[in-house]
Amino acid sequence: MPRRFQLIAFVMLIASQAVALHSEDWPGWRGPLRTGVTADRGVPLTWSATENVAWKAPLVGTGTSNPIIWQDRVFLTASAGRDQGELHVVCFDRETGTERWHQKLWGTAPTLYYPKNGMAGPSPITDGKKLWTFFASGDVFCFDLDGGLLWQRSLADEYGPFENRFAATSSPLLFEDLLLVQCDHYGSSYLVALDSATGANRWKTDRPEAWLSWSSPQLVAVEGKSEQTELVICSSEKMHGYDPRTGKLLWTVRGLARECVPTPVLAPGVLISASGPNGVHVAVKPGGRGDVTDTHVVWKNDRGTSFVPSPIVVGPRYYLAEDKGILSCLDVASGELNWRKRLNGKFTASPISAEGRIYFTDEAGATLVVDAAASDYVELARNEIGEDVHASPAIADGRVYLRTAKHRYCLKSK
Repeated sequence: MPRRFQLIAFVMLIASQAVALHSEDWPGWRGPLRTGVTADRGVPLTWSATENVAWKAPLVGTGTSNPIIWQDRVFLTASAGRDQGELHVVCFDRETGTERWHQKLWGTAPTLYYPKNGMAGPSPITDGKKLWTFFASGDVFCFDLDGGLLWQRSLADEYGPFENRFAATSSPLLFEDLLLVQCDHYGSSYLVALDSATGANRWKTDRPEAWLSWSSPQLVAVEGKSEQTELVICSSEKMHGYDPRTGKLLWTVRGLARECVPTPVLAPGVLISASGPNGVHVAVKPGGRGDVTDTHVVWKNDRGTSFVPSPIVVGPRYYLAEDKGILSCLDVASGELNWRKRLNGKFTASPISAEGRIYFTDEAGATLVVDAAASDYVELARNEIGEDVHASPAIADGRVYLRTAKHRYCLKSK
């Protein structure tokens, strides 16, 4: 298929997926399409701790899960306590920031954790009717949007506690009526599809060769096959494609780093993964069968990979902020490096994009805004919030929702 028709098909796919979503919502990890990109408009370009702040409120506990937004509600998870065994799910009013409800629960098997995220690294997800949360303690909870607990599962009780030196951070995703959860760790790794209404297993696939990952799963549609969607998993040294309806392994790509945290992103005709540190960017064409390392890898580049932040694709360019503060821009089609820019800060949060701008927030709370329409590095703004930030921001209704170490901010244009 000629490249221009590939691009048209990809754009039509994205548009068809987006129509089912409320245009102002950010329903899960990395937004409407799990890419960090939104079509939302009116997003503020500049702010500070006092400028363009719609509201600010204190946080309970610790976490790096991003805020999720559905219509007039904002949801956030956190953990607290000596072993981070206190689990919190909180709902706020989008307009005022006031608390609407707060569920406090207890983790089944708190494990080794990183002080930045505790047990609340995975982001929650909603379909506008229910809310699902997954914690590094191995617990999955399903609520209605008013805070009523509908069901819960302890994966740690059933299949063993997570053995990860940074705890589990993989954010679940929804596909049809399934909640898909990636559970890679030093113990027995597996993928599981839970019935979204009841929590019962619909399928479970063991992953004996996957010994460590903090990455989140991604869905990709296969070009030319309107009903074929693949579940893509990045983990230790390999990328895998599965059938999300059955859990059957479809294909494998070798060559990733030993430790994977970033979530792969969608680009026209390919899925791009970053793994590191000292790893590689890999662009893979989905739809293969078996080991497709030699047939479906479109390009590789070992310049500027990250350990934690996920990449982002905006237009023809692919961007990534390294943990140590170097921003890289690659060409989506070829993987060739366009430019690199050394920044002042260090990065944990993943970037977001709206209106042709990309927002990179560093650990000191400074958000760098870059012009995605420019072929070279063009800085549009640098916004200081004055607090540490390790969680990725969210965008909804023309507002930026930022989780700092101590507060939650809602930022808007004047």
